[in-house]
Amino acid sequence: MTVSDPYVHGRCSEIERLLNEAASWASNDARLGANLAAYITVLIVGVLEDCIEHLVAQRVQKTGDNEIGNYVGKVLSERFRNPVWGYISGLLGEFSEGYQRRFSQMISHNGSEASALMSIVSNKNELAHVGTWKLEMTVTDVTDYYHRIVPILEVLEQILA
Repeated sequence: MTVSDPYVHGRCSEIERLLNEAASWASNDARLGANLAAYITVLIVGVLEDCIEHLVAQRVQKTGDNEIGNYVGKVLSERFRNPVWGYISGLLGEFSEGYQRRFSQMISHNGSEASALMSIVSNKNELAHVGTWKLEMTVTDVTDYYHRIVPILEVLEQILA
């Protein structure tokens, strides 16, 4: 992982640690693995939302305008949920067409990263709205999705730097 922001790096390290522990625990109990995968899926989406909001807040702080920073923070915390590719692209587009264009060039809408992100968010929503009866993801699946999603944070960090 090449995210340099200490906060984002720390949050991602938490996920990595949890994924490693869950893989070990799930090796002996498939049902436990499915439940851990569900829990970690929800956690990943929350961490992504938090890290994206953090990166945007870091960018806004560069303006030196606390009122604008407060406004952007409140708007993001109220509006920015389920961070799929289109929502991230739209958020960047609200700041700058250049930001949005760079994101589209670096993270394809149809690419592996966007697909993994959509899968994680969709599975989180299924869990929240349908329930646990449909738990089919494994810790290995979630780990694969997560590793394909991290480059999105890396790109956002570059764009918003």
